[in-house]
Amino acid sequence: MADNNTISTLQFIRALLRKPNKNGPPVISNLKKVFKILKEIYGKQPYCYNDYFLRTVNQFPDKPVLYFEDTVWTYRELQDWTNRLANQFIEMGLKKGDVVVVYMHNRPEVIALNLALSKIGCISSLLNYTQKNTALIHSINLSKPKLVITGAEVVNNYVSIKNDIENPAVNHLTIPEINGTSTGEHKAFDMQASSASPAEPQLDYKIYGKDICMYVFTSGTTGLPKAAVISQARLVGGYVAFGMVLMQLTPGEKIYIPLPFYHATAMNVGWNAGIALGGAVILKQKFSVKDFWPDVAKYKATAFCYVGELCNYLLSAPVHPLEKNNTITKMVGNGLRSSIWMEFKKRFGIEKVGEFYGSSEGNLIFMNNYNFDKTMGATTHKHAIVKYDLEEEKPVLDENGFMVEVKKGEAGLLLAEITASQPFDGYTEKDKSESAILRDVLKKGDAYFNTNDLVRKMGFNHASFVDRLGDTFRWKSENVSTTEVEGVICGHEEVDECIVYGVQIPNMVGRAGMVNLILPADGSKKEFDLVSLYEYMKKELAGYSIPIFIRVSKSVATTETMKHQKGGLKKEGYDCEATGDPIYFLDPESKSYIPCTKEIRDKINAGAYQL
Repeated sequence: MADNNTISTLQFIRALLRKPNKNGPPVISNLKKVFKILKEIYGKQPYCYNDYFLRTVNQFPDKPVLYFEDTVWTYRELQDWTNRLANQFIEMGLKKGDVVVVYMHNRPEVIALNLALSKIGCISSLLNYTQKNTALIHSINLSKPKLVITGAEVVNNYVSIKNDIENPAVNHLTIPEINGTSTGEHKAFDMQASSASPAEPQLDYKIYGKDICMYVFTSGTTGLPKAAVISQARLVGGYVAFGMVLMQLTPGEKIYIPLPFYHATAMNVGWNAGIALGGAVILKQKFSVKDFWPDVAKYKATAFCYVGELCNYLLSAPVHPLEKNNTITKMVGNGLRSSIWMEFKKRFGIEKVGEFYGSSEGNLIFMNNYNFDKTMGATTHKHAIVKYDLEEEKPVLDENGFMVEVKKGEAGLLLAEITASQPFDGYTEKDKSESAILRDVLKKGDAYFNTNDLVRKMGFNHASFVDRLGDTFRWKSENVSTTEVEGVICGHEEVDECIVYGVQIPNMVGRAGMVNLILPADGSKKEFDLVSLYEYMKKELAGYSIPIFIRVSKSVATTETMKHQKGGLKKEGYDCEATGDPIYFLDPESKSYIPCTKEIRDKINAGAYQL
């Protein structure tokens, strides 16, 4: 790759002729498959995800498809299971368009339920299993479910808020915990559906590519989670793009997925990458640095699904005896930092980095089909990268009021054009969808989805990720909404006003949460009870949303419209010498907030703490 992060014509031609697999065809020949299937799924004929999954099942019925702990399912066994579930759902009265909330930890049941529901045209609403209280109520109300299925491991979270949802009488069933623990007093769901038929369900309606298949919840600048719409066509797109083109995992190959399946990265990317051409998926309940290489060795995994933070954890860990000569050669995911890209590949023997860029709600995707280094790949989708004024926090306009596209090698705001062939499915809330659309961008009458991300234009439709705009920041592989966290913290009896933002820590992926607590102007309070506040946050927030730093100030700068000016706060960060305010650090050892002195600050910057 050139030093200026651009791609030359010669590099691109060589990449087109390169073979992703030693015995496979060159990259360029596989692109024909994409356009053929996408033409089918976006056409007027009834095609859905099940049609394509069945192609793989029929081709490799007795090959392994799913590993979990010490159990393995073949394609035929998984298909029979999902058919029984689908037929059971029909007997229960579910029909096309009905929503079923799926709220449980990572486990095979999540995959089986999602396949079964999509097979009969129902919508699986995949809830983040760390959600509780207000966020959980909000997500369920957005879903408008006919049925809620919870894992016994999180059933108490649901029961505690059931009377607060819009339809507290909604049918609720519970699945025992993975270790077989009883559902207790809660009505159990027949997860095996052993009395139902394993035959393909007979439907008196058609399912089309445009029909909704899943809701995946994503944090945004609005505060509470938003339900991103995943259509049948979108799921098929993942099957084609990640499975048939990008990764090409064939029978005998296995992809290790330690990511939560309520995220599209696991469900749409990792799962489809594993099964499209007859490979298999290894499902992990939760990512663990300690378990990673033993699991790879146990299952002989040949690929894994990642987010950037996961890569950073592996690279930061001491050398593991099993990482030498490991079986992994490919990886697929997003967020691998350019600064560690080459070191990661070299240390772990990675031949192909299937980096991609996309969002649950967006209408474009970049994929590193050509295996370039330090890029989020290329796209065939219509898009624009426009100049953006970071200080003014808005796109640059020309004399005619239109946005200005950047030149090759420059960074700008990424926008995805919205057209009939490139629709924006958006969110369940129409106002949230409309707020993400920019109109009259390059010409009168056009419309673009605003990704809120800065990327660098590399040439030949390639780009590299630069930074994320807005109030949402990434920490521990999750999007953290500052508005949502502020709302929770201000619910504490001692807090009247606070500001939440992300701050950078040297050599750490993402941004660590920081909250600025504002003392009352009348001087009625001199300090906060941080012990009480921490206990409250542990109860009300997911672990990744709890701020790592607390700053206590007497006042804060605001704009004329009373908006907090976060720029200065982010710049000062947790530097106690720069702020002049008391700063506290969530010590991972004592699990309590301690004063962030100059010595503590320097230790944090040196990477002495395992955050």
